[in-house]
Amino acid sequence: MYADPTHLRNKVIKVRLNDDERDLVDALARLNKTQPAVLLRDLVLQGIALFEQSTEQNRCA
Repeated sequence: MYADPTHLRNKVIKVRLNDDERDLVDALARLNKTQPAVLLRDLVLQGIALFEQSTEQNRCA
């Protein structure tokens, strides 16, 4: 059981990849010594952060 239930990751979003894309994800995960799902979650969160930054910059311009 988690000390903080908000840390539980139980929401699922499916992404469909072709063979080449999946092979790339698997290779990157191996290189980074992590699981493919963890790698993709980290990349999505980084992408969201970049998106938020660019949106904020466009609002200030």
